[in-house]
Amino acid sequence: MTFPEACQYLGKDIVDHRPPLSGRRAARTTWEPRVTTAPTDLWQERARMLVEESENWLFQPSTFGQKMLGWLKERRGLSEETIRTHRLGLVPIDRFEGHEQWGLEPVFKENGTPKKIWIPRGLTIPLCQEDQVLRVRVRRLKSDGDPRYYLLRGSDTRAMILGTVKSVAVLVESELDALLLHQEAGDLVNVISLGNAQTRPDQGAAEILNQSKLILVSLDADQAGATEFWRWWKEHYPQARRWPSIQGKDPGEMWTAGVSLRTWVEAGLMEYAANLAILPERRLHVAGVAEEHVLVNGVCLFHHCDLASYQSVALFCGETKQLVIDMACCPLGLWCKDADGWPVMETIDGQSDS
Repeated sequence: MTFPEACQYLGKDIVDHRPPLSGRRAARTTWEPRVTTAPTDLWQERARMLVEESENWLFQPSTFGQKMLGWLKERRGLSEETIRTHRLGLVPIDRFEGHEQWGLEPVFKENGTPKKIWIPRGLTIPLCQEDQVLRVRVRRLKSDGDPRYYLLRGSDTRAMILGTVKSVAVLVESELDALLLHQEAGDLVNVISLGNAQTRPDQGAAEILNQSKLILVSLDADQAGATEFWRWWKEHYPQARRWPSIQGKDPGEMWTAGVSLRTWVEAGLMEYAANLAILPERRLHVAGVAEEHVLVNGVCLFHHCDLASYQSVALFCGETKQLVIDMACCPLGLWCKDADGWPVMETIDGQSDS
């Protein structure tokens, strides 16, 4: 495999960092979504067996199984329904199998003998689509050293896509973070896990992203995540907006810190709703509010609120300093929400006027 072919397989760009001789800025790199291929039927048959065995081990009353299950629930925030739906499992001990069992071409050691397929102990995170098993990733124990995440040889490298019909997509790195975010806010957004900050979308992910009105890029809140947004995502997807995690570098750490992931997603929707028109619009005739101001679902724009920040959509009640999306009604009695979640103003005669 050539170097350009390897870059294409990994979804990475080839960037020439040398300055142009003319002194002018170099043209932006061309990019096409990478093509992925499902593993062979034999590989998938063996992977299905591994996934089923791993599921059984996770829910066994053994110390190791209960410890891993408790970690998923208490430290990663995943419900048992999410764990079972996405078929997470446990490999209790390292195991080695022949390449023939998986239908793979042999890879030889220096002495000429074929290498075994290594299946390390740890949490198995499969990628399943209907009756297909496309990938098995293992999150190894910290005490077992590197690599922390191990991709079983022969696995497909496509993105994990959770949801396909929403107009907003949230991009994260970790598959466990994607599962948690989908669990908490899957009715609001599609969630896509890329695996790491440098991975580019495959054809399936690109199809979802291209039809999205808004892309919240929530790569890890570190230097790599910020660099990739400004260097690549901002350039290739004009509807992409950076929406980093707070009180942690990723959704998992946010959840551990007590941050509501649903509120965090809702805040991202509100932040960019006015410019991207991703939420229904509703006009109100309210004294002191200009006719062109459009009330977006869940946003308070009444007398005591921060009208000056309307263009980025007011998220906080200026009087109480609370998130309006968390409030059922105005604490000053100026408005309340109807059955559909729309704020309606209380008029002088006590009748609601929408």
